[in-house]
Amino acid sequence: MSAAAGEGAGVGASRSPRAMTTRLHARSETLEGWGMRDKAQCQVVRPHDSGQLASIFAEVAAAGGTLGLRGAGCSYGDTALNQGQTILDCTALNRVLDWNPQTGQITVEPGVTIAQLWQRILPDGWWPAVVPGTSAVTVGGAASTNVHGKNNWHVGSFGDWVLSFDLLLPSGQTVTCTRHQQPDLFYAAIGGLGLLGCFTALTLQARQVHSGLVREWQTAHGSLEALLAALEAATAEASELVAWIDTSARGKELGRGLLKAGRDLAAGEGPAPARSLSVAGQMAHGGVPTLLPERLLPWLARPLTSPAGVFLANRGQWWRGQRGQRGSTGRPHLATYVRANFPLDAIPHWRETYRPGGLIQHQSFVPRAAAPAVFRQLLQRSHDAGIVPSLAVLKKHRADDFLLSCLDDGYSLALDYPLRPRQEAATLTLMRTLNDLLADSGGRCYFAKDSTATAEQVRRMYSSEALARFLVLKKRYDDSGLLATNLYRRTLAPTRERQ
Repeated sequence: MSAAAGEGAGVGASRSPRAMTTRLHARSETLEGWGMRDKAQCQVVRPHDSGQLASIFAEVAAAGGTLGLRGAGCSYGDTALNQGQTILDCTALNRVLDWNPQTGQITVEPGVTIAQLWQRILPDGWWPAVVPGTSAVTVGGAASTNVHGKNNWHVGSFGDWVLSFDLLLPSGQTVTCTRHQQPDLFYAAIGGLGLLGCFTALTLQARQVHSGLVREWQTAHGSLEALLAALEAATAEASELVAWIDTSARGKELGRGLLKAGRDLAAGEGPAPARSLSVAGQMAHGGVPTLLPERLLPWLARPLTSPAGVFLANRGQWWRGQRGQRGSTGRPHLATYVRANFPLDAIPHWRETYRPGGLIQHQSFVPRAAAPAVFRQLLQRSHDAGIVPSLAVLKKHRADDFLLSCLDDGYSLALDYPLRPRQEAATLTLMRTLNDLLADSGGRCYFAKDSTATAEQVRRMYSSEALARFLVLKKRYDDSGLLATNLYRRTLAPTRERQ
């Protein structure tokens, strides 16, 4: 069991629930975070009707236990784990409750996935305003972690497009929250990690599109500073931006990378709009063509997570990206929304590549002025430790008004670290170093990706006012501490609850 799961076991033991009645239909399961390092033994309940939720809350509370909320399990660390306690899996609560193709407003249950969402609305000429890198994420999970996309700097976060939601509180009461009705809960529950209540319905505003295609182009830049400058320059034309960084580069070339930009098509600009707006048109080009069985791909790619494999994969990607400047990759081309927005879905079972140890993703959000120096240090410290990340992704962001938001006017850098045999202790030492560097620079971690930040580091990253306001709301709406997870106990809970 991982260190994080072990911590959860110790905390959970202090509040062992009495035996649950069979009415819960709970099953004992070993759950894991998306990164596969963090694991927890939990009692899992999977309701099929939102009307069952209040009785589940009441039964867990009566048994003296705690309840963690879980969607599709796409958070990398321990956000949706609750060691020795109950997990409420919301994936079967997946009905579309209302859809208005004239206004682009849709109301869904929390278990509806981003894939189900876009498949319902795209044929009518709408697309979710903000999507993460995989369509497997549920709407409830996207709201509770306030996910962002490649267009965050342009249109904001997922929560910026939530119009209202119904929230089941630990008391059993359901309240409707908007920016003007229960605003304290609205701005705290979005990004609140399921610690204040459970979404039972969410109304979202989609954005209108005229084609199911986007125009993309890619450029290569020989240093971190050049890459950041190109990213800023591209904002004049692009509506989506993301950059890949060659983690094997050193010296003056440290942080060099490829910038991919994209923009929506105007009315009449794209070919065969009816076809491209159809689900079939999107899925026809959604993956990576291969003659090999899908289950073999992660096994065959596993050598690429070794130090030599990381070096070769990065050099190959950089060479291909530079070569693309003279070929089709560098020229603007059309891509479907699915292919452009969901890179993590393109290679089936890609995360299995990192077994048996899994991976840790360190995603840092840093203010604009500090970002070049901080990102250079993060990469250099990794090289100095001999633990080079297998993947690095750079994005541009803007701030929002949600209470536990990691977003700021600046950039994020996501670094994937494979956990190799006999190297976990060294990797965790590196994570402590990187988290200290992030806290010292005015940056923040992202709870949906984090599995290593300590409570002390989080207190240095997030404003004391925001943390205090969140804990006041936690006490007001969940004074008994019914809603809890491993991450909550590790990073946010008051000292008395962590002990």
